[in-house]
Amino acid sequence: MSQSEGHSRRMHAGAPAAPRFVGAGLRSDEIADHAQLALQRLPTLATLMARSVDPLGYRHGLQALALPQPLSRRLGRLAAEHPDLYQHHLVVAIVADFLAAGLQFADTDRQALLLAALFHDAGLADLDAMAQVGDYSKAPLNLIDAHPAMAARLLRDCPDVPEATVIAVLQHHERPDGSGYPSRLAHDALQPLGQLLAIAEAAGSVLPHRRPLALLIWLRLVRPGFRTDAIDLLVRGLHGIVLPGYSRPSESRLLILSEQLGGQAALFDDWLAQREHLRALALPDFVIERLDRIYGMLAQLGIDPQRIELALDSVADDELVTQELLALVQEIDWQLGDLLRDIERQTSPQSNWPGWRLELEALVQRLRAARGERG
Repeated sequence: MSQSEGHSRRMHAGAPAAPRFVGAGLRSDEIADHAQLALQRLPTLATLMARSVDPLGYRHGLQALALPQPLSRRLGRLAAEHPDLYQHHLVVAIVADFLAAGLQFADTDRQALLLAALFHDAGLADLDAMAQVGDYSKAPLNLIDAHPAMAARLLRDCPDVPEATVIAVLQHHERPDGSGYPSRLAHDALQPLGQLLAIAEAAGSVLPHRRPLALLIWLRLVRPGFRTDAIDLLVRGLHGIVLPGYSRPSESRLLILSEQLGGQAALFDDWLAQREHLRALALPDFVIERLDRIYGMLAQLGIDPQRIELALDSVADDELVTQELLALVQEIDWQLGDLLRDIERQTSPQSNWPGWRLELEALVQRLRAARGERG
């Protein structure tokens, strides 16, 4: 559930009409058919899979799954009662198999990963009040943090489920820098299938709603926070994909772009001095590293936070630059929101962070201002 926390963290592929729940649950061949339909609805994903070393591997893998009856029934109920969440699981499964095939994982690992993808967010379906409105961003963080363990418990109750599948589900929101959840594991503590599922889950959340160029920008931005060879595989797969339908932004859209970019540039005004000040406060490394990453993206595209008018001038005459800058601003907004949530998570009442609350609150207010939030 990567983008289910924030402006797009629970955005899934458009779901078909919800199937009727059948007590016997879903058969493996039915799941494979549903995955193929999900693929066909997403041109970017379809093109990506056409470039896979095993384009039909996800389908064959799903057909070969021997789902225990409790899991078959649970998936059938998920498809009927929470179709968007079910569609998200299917997209994540397809992306996960693309990664596993491209990185030459063994067939047994690919099967374990597909099973993990099909159930990784199943715990969210138990959060009925939130699932009914489809807005998990309003959920208390302690409930959001619990959903990997809830899904893992469901799988562990079935003796035939591989332990690698359970661990992958538990770790699909962990991050190498230790800023993930629920256990804040880092680096060597993360298992390979968990690392792939984390990337597939994040990519599967944004892929249905962004054009290839925006996805490439997103991948460049998040690359340090994931397994880099898997990110690079996605970049190669997405490179050069062009979809029809681009249009030049309207004046109102350009005004919104100007306001958003202006707020973000203000956040990074004199960033090098700001960074030294924050380091002197002994803030956790992930806060400064994430801000550094965002600042680096601005610099990589030649945007000077003190002279954003130069970037805005270039937008007016070049449609591709316009699209890239719009995508960048959207990604920075998401990254800032993601950082805010991680700060909130790690500064909860049970946290033992030191007492520089005033400085931290000032930083949070600046982050909110950069996102255009009021109050």
